[in-house]
Amino acid sequence: MGDLDTIDVSHIDFESTVFPTDDDMKLWHSLSPAQQRAVIARKVANGLQGPPAQKAGKADIMGEVLAEMKHDL
Repeated sequence: MGDLDTIDVSHIDFESTVFPTDDDMKLWHSLSPAQQRAVIARKVANGLQGPPAQKAGKADIMGEVLAEMKHDL
């Protein structure tokens, strides 16, 4: 993640967990591209530390992600 680790996004919290609210969209668009990437990196890192990810291997997780991507195409 490199320089994304140096960007403090700990104060940025979105209301929604699935579909963004209007306030979430305003907040997202107010962030710089670097802040947006840092928020995404934080969410990914947090997800990989959660219980479901701890029970699955990285190959399992990537397989699920790729399967979902193919489904969305």
